[in-house]
Amino acid sequence: RAARALGRPRSRVSVHPVVYASDTWGVHDQRWVAALESCGFAVEVFTDGAADRDAILAALPSTAPVLAGPLTTVTRALVDLPRRVVGLSWGFDIQPGHAQAAEPGSLDWLPRLDALIVDSPSSSRIAESLGMDPARIHLLPWGIDLEVFPIEGPAADLGLPAGARVVLSLRRHDDLYRTSDIVEAFGRAAAVDPDLMLVMGGSGPLTDQHRHRLSELGLADRVRFTGHVDETDITPLLRAADLYVTATETDGTSVTLLQAMACGAPVLASAIPGNEWWIEDGVTGRTFAVGDIDALAELMVSERRSQTRLDAARAAVLERADWQANRRALTTIMRP
Repeated sequence: RAARALGRPRSRVSVHPVVYASDTWGVHDQRWVAALESCGFAVEVFTDGAADRDAILAALPSTAPVLAGPLTTVTRALVDLPRRVVGLSWGFDIQPGHAQAAEPGSLDWLPRLDALIVDSPSSSRIAESLGMDPARIHLLPWGIDLEVFPIEGPAADLGLPAGARVVLSLRRHDDLYRTSDIVEAFGRAAAVDPDLMLVMGGSGPLTDQHRHRLSELGLADRVRFTGHVDETDITPLLRAADLYVTATETDGTSVTLLQAMACGAPVLASAIPGNEWWIEDGVTGRTFAVGDIDALAELMVSERRSQTRLDAARAAVLERADWQANRRALTTIMRP
């Protein structure tokens, strides 16, 4: 079986061994494994197709609990293992009403988990409605390392004209995050405000489509596609933004949203429950209805930096999204 053994070597006696199971091995998986290790756990990782029931059943010691997610992938197959199984919701996996939502009735096994970690109150309410015991639901936002995202510091030099107003998107270019809405809204807003410039970080299946559409609109020279953005480059990029935009149709707690709030980037966010826990319209940012391109375009034109809102946004992150503090809850949640 292809497993990554992390933390202390298996040959040593470990007081708190745990298993981490996922169908991916991306930045968020690495974050959770690092968090477990920082809490003193020795972690054995099963990912990339290795997280099957038989392999995890055979993991030693037999008392090691399992942290598994997303719910719609590996977690379901691990329910009722003869060891503690903690589900890890990734937000989209439990939220209804979007293209990748779980089929109705497909999460009826959820109450059989020993515990469930969710990243937003809306996900917690959904889990309760599916029969999960509230006492076994743990609200643990996917926070950020506040030391890495200070509000003061240098901004990225994007090589843009003096006076440019930068609209920044950092979500994957796909239908779930509705980045096409951002492109269309920018097209309408750019016709009104000649200073607007769009910076699209990341990439995805819609990248070529976005390039073609912006060229079709005659806006190719007012857009920058950065491709993949390293974690170390996100902070100065956010500081260079006059607006950070997320138009997603589903989310729990978006890490990038928190990063923007921490770095002082004014936020325009789709009005979904996960976003609205952080962005109260007119208080910590501005919101618009999912798919309302006209409303988003209007906000791109009219929204200006408000120190009051930026201070409130930073305060919300300091209060609820300190990852160094939040991750410590794993010490209690993951004990067998």
